[in-house]
Amino acid sequence: MRASLEDLTRPDVIHQRIIRADEFITANAEAGFNEQQVCWSVIVFIFAYWDEEIRPQIAKIRGVKPGEVKINAFGDLRVLRNSIVHNGGVLEAAEHAKLKVLNGICQADAKISLMHDQMLTIFVVIKQAIGNLILEYTALFPGAPKPEEIVDIAVQNTGRS
Repeated sequence: MRASLEDLTRPDVIHQRIIRADEFITANAEAGFNEQQVCWSVIVFIFAYWDEEIRPQIAKIRGVKPGEVKINAFGDLRVLRNSIVHNGGVLEAAEHAKLKVLNGICQADAKISLMHDQMLTIFVVIKQAIGNLILEYTALFPGAPKPEEIVDIAVQNTGRS
């Protein structure tokens, strides 16, 4: 299997890689290396967007420091993100103990390896956190959404009992 990528900004550079077809299939299979990299990237991106964009804006509006705007789900993403970025994706037991909402999606002292259902759980928890965020941090402001207006954000039917 040959895979190549041309850098359009530098047409004289072509990245090439030749690998065996079975290795290519394994790397791109469910729970394979590439899927795990995408899962990790999603976690890192969502937390960064929360921490660098959304949280400071809410803090400014509320007149508090960004560190005072706390939502458990995003705190859990911070723990996962730090393990991914700083510990090669291994979630140590002490860090696992800090998880408040997402403690069931991965094991302590193990590499964070997420399947489709676990990523779905993360997305559902984030949607619920956004609903809580809206209610907790904007409820007193004029024009803030009412609980019944955000029910589709805060409540997710996963089709499981």
